[in-house]
Amino acid sequence: MKALTLLAVSAAFIFPFMKTDQAADLPDTVTVRLLEANGDPGRAQTVPTVKKSDSEWEKQLGREAYAVLRAKGTERAFCGTLLDNHKEGVYFCAGCDLPLFSSRSKFDSGTGWPSFFQPFAKENIAEISDTSYGMARTEILCARCGGHLGHVFDDGPAPTGLRFCLNSVSLKFRSFDEIKVAAAAQKPH
Repeated sequence: MKALTLLAVSAAFIFPFMKTDQAADLPDTVTVRLLEANGDPGRAQTVPTVKKSDSEWEKQLGREAYAVLRAKGTERAFCGTLLDNHKEGVYFCAGCDLPLFSSRSKFDSGTGWPSFFQPFAKENIAEISDTSYGMARTEILCARCGGHLGHVFDDGPAPTGLRFCLNSVSLKFRSFDEIKVAAAAQKPH
């Protein structure tokens, strides 16, 4: 059974697991923009970064999300659950719940991964050079927890010309209606 489970998990990813200590590279705080009740970015504010051990991350995320967010794996093209999501809302980090992308900037890139022409807020995304596997790319990470999200390329549509190419498993989606209901529930009565 263990061999079957390992085979099923490894078949979902193009790249093998690479353990990294991403938390060691994170500052103690980061300036980001959180979500307003209407689904727009709020004012910039400084918040603590989210740092956990590998075992804590794996327990929280499960094997598939851990393989992408923490071990820098990649889902196979056309396999992610959010690729064909056409609902209106916000895509959050599956690791720390930071708002990362909005349906307002999502487009069909034809690449097999959810794609966006801009992030929810530029402060919420970190970019680093990625020269793994003999390629020169720009990796995108969640600014608050350092989780691997995917890569950004310069072949996207107007107005930015960018294509933020994401792994579905690194994201959680909430509709604008869900966001409004949650915001109303948090208001004092």
